[in-house]
Amino acid sequence: MKNKKNTFRDELLGMEKPNADYKKNYERQVKEMVEKKLTGLRKWGTIAGLVMGLGFFVLFGTLAIITPKEFPSWGRAIWAIGSLFGLAFAILSALVLKKGTVNLKTDDMAFAGLAWGFIVIVSTITLVNAGRLSDPTIAIKMLVSLLIFEVMAAAGLRKAIIERSGVNTREKLLEIEYRLADLAEKMENNKKNSKE
Repeated sequence: MKNKKNTFRDELLGMEKPNADYKKNYERQVKEMVEKKLTGLRKWGTIAGLVMGLGFFVLFGTLAIITPKEFPSWGRAIWAIGSLFGLAFAILSALVLKKGTVNLKTDDMAFAGLAWGFIVIVSTITLVNAGRLSDPTIAIKMLVSLLIFEVMAAAGLRKAIIERSGVNTREKLLEIEYRLADLAEKMENNKKNSKE
């Protein structure tokens, strides 16, 4: 009896090795699912992101340099941070345009993460320093304005997370489908071999 169990176990372990054709098809379908060609609206959106990123880099960088000495240092820091985030957004957009495809797992999350990270940093700096302003109504206006941008950035981040989760789920289901097909084929071959 023990010998039969070992044999059955060995057969199951032998079936676990993936078929090269199934693996190749699986990898091709995953790539097609995750990598989307830049066409139409997505391409124009990426071009707009590149132009906006460069615009923010130049505008915020210029404002960080040319603001008067009386301008608060934390305000100047916000302009400098905005410039760096604009440059990062432009570089990411350029890389996506150069590839000609957008990776739904990494690129969308990077865009959303940049927007979210920027607005959280700016909001935190503003919140910490708003009490130093001579007019409290200006501080309130600044914080309310930032709240609107936080909501938009959070919505973009949430959309990217949901899209990434959907891709991960479809990828896992595809993997299970191929493994089941591979296992069924191996079991069919084993039945044919045992009959012969």
